[in-house]
Parts: sequence; structure tokens; C-alpha cells
Amino acid sequence: MAGSSAGAFQVADIPPAEQPPEELHTGTEHAGEGHGAKPGLPQLDVTTFAGQLFWLAISFAVLYFVISRIAAPKISGVIADRAGRIKGDLDQAALAKRNSDAAIANYEKALTDARANALKIGDEFRKTVQAEADAKNATATKQLAADTQKAETRIAEMRNAAMARVGDVARDVAADIVAKLTGEAANAGDLDSAVRDALKRT
Repeated sequence: MAGSSAGAFQVADIPPAEQPPEELHTGTEHAGEGHGAKPGLPQLDVTTFAGQLFWLAISFAVLYFVISRIAAPKISGVIADRAGRIKGDLDQAALAKRNSDAAIANYEKALTDARANALKIGDEFRKTVQAEADAKNATATKQLAADTQKAETRIAEMRNAAMARVGDVARDVAADIVAKLTGEAANAGDLDSAVRDALKRT
């Protein structure tokens, strides 16, 4: 009894013999044997074309659905957002350029107005100064002419007075000379006539 159980235990412990490699077969070999074709790639088997086309259509439909409903809207949204951002930047740049051009135009206009105003003020100041100078020159000329006339009148009066005194002195001197030389008093009319002739010659 013990020997039979030991033998059974030993038989149970022995692993089953492996099947020889030549007895292993694949489904493709059987399919090839059934149809008379050589073994090859499964996707080139004409018997699976219908299934492959079916799953291709299913995969294409799923891929189209994913792209059209999920990926494409996201991509379109990103593109639209980027386009809007670019358009906003371009609009801001255009606005800044317009503002800059307007500021430059205003600056140039203000500069031109300032130059024109400065020239106008300078011209008015020059005219005012020239008018004042002309007025002062005219006044000075008139005053000088008046002073010159007064001086000439005074000089003429002094000359006439001096000449009158010279004539009196000359008559007195001539009368004394004639009295000393002739011992007689000279004729007053002759003396006056001689003194006038002498003064005219001087």
C-alpha cells in the first residue's frame, strides 16, 4: 500500500513531456494549407480585407469625430485668439503711430507759430525803437537848429556890438590923430565915412 502510494507520488511529480516542436502549428499555416497559399503577413491576407476595411472606416470615423469636434475647435480657438491678439497689437501700434504723428504735427505747428510770433515781435520792437529814435533825432535836430539859430543870433549881436564899439574907438583914434597932425579938429562926417569904409573892407 505504501509502495503504491509512493509510486503514485513519484508519477505525479514527473512533469508531462513537452510536445515536440514539429507538432506545433499556427492558424496561418492551417489557413494557408486550406487555401493553398504560402504563409505571409496577416494584413495581406485577402480573407481579412473586409474586416480591415471595416475597422479602417471605424478608425477614420472616430479620428474625424475627434478632430472635428475636439481638436479642430481648440486649434481654431487658439488661432482666433492669436489673430485677435495680433489684430489688437496692430491696432494699438497704428493708434500709437497716429498719436505720434499728431504730436509731431502739433509740435511742428507750435514751433512754426513760435518762430512767426518771435519774428513779429522782433519786427514790432525794431519799428518801435526806430520810431522812438527817429522822434528823438527829430527833436534833437530841432533843438540843435534852435540852439544854433540862437547862437548865431547872439554871435551876430555880439559882433555888431563889437563892431559898433570898434567904430567908436576908430573914430576917436582917428580924430586924435588928425588933431595931433593938423592941429585942427577933424570933420565928424568925414571920420564916420572913413570908419565905415574901413569896417566894410574888414
